[in-house]
Amino acid sequence: MTRPLAASLSSTPLPFSLRRYQRDVSSHSHDFAQLVIPLDGPIEIEVQGRGRRLAPGFACVIAPGERHDYAADPTLSFLVQESQWLPATLTERPFIELDEPQRHYLAFLRQMVAQGRHVAGMEQIWLNLLAEGQNAAAPVSPRILRVQRHIEAHLAEPLGNERLAALACLGQSQFKHAFRQQLGMSVSHYIRGRRMTLARTLLARTALPIGEIACRCGYQDQGAFAERFLTETGLTPSRWRQQNGQLP
Repeated sequence: MTRPLAASLSSTPLPFSLRRYQRDVSSHSHDFAQLVIPLDGPIEIEVQGRGRRLAPGFACVIAPGERHDYAADPTLSFLVQESQWLPATLTERPFIELDEPQRHYLAFLRQMVAQGRHVAGMEQIWLNLLAEGQNAAAPVSPRILRVQRHIEAHLAEPLGNERLAALACLGQSQFKHAFRQQLGMSVSHYIRGRRMTLARTLLARTALPIGEIACRCGYQDQGAFAERFLTETGLTPSRWRQQNGQLP
């Protein structure tokens, strides 16, 4: 459930709203596209099977019908856009990093929405601005895709930069730079996000002991796993399972 922060001055629903979310994980889908943009702090969100702690400076693109899980500190605010249409380039990946022009326009949008004001066409301008940024961004190269597939298949194992760089046929410095440039985050951040996504899936959908889940997610020390999970989600693994378990 979300709570709007600013009401429209018109009886016609506006495409933008400022919202807050609950700390407990919620999950749903809808028949329209949605963009969720952190303003004051991060949101835990999973879409297209990819989970991430999304910080300000990034946006999450949710296509129509796409199931997504989300939770955030209820004191934080987020700009949300709902639309029946998305430029094709915005549906290629769920998480995008905002460039400087996009951040400037976002500041304008936040002010307008907070005041309950709307300028005709500003939603199309925003979507087109985001799409232009995606068009300019370099696609993920086959080298990095190879590394992504390896990471996904070996989350239980140590995943050092030396081995991953070798898979990409790059030096370690070149590899780390290419990975961040193409995926918008460091290698360690990406691996941690994939492990935490797997952990949430196993906690919710299996009865595996937490120690076994920790091992499958690359943590030999259950305490270290629990500490990281608490940092990422705000809940211990057992508490998260109690609130989100889907077993009959």
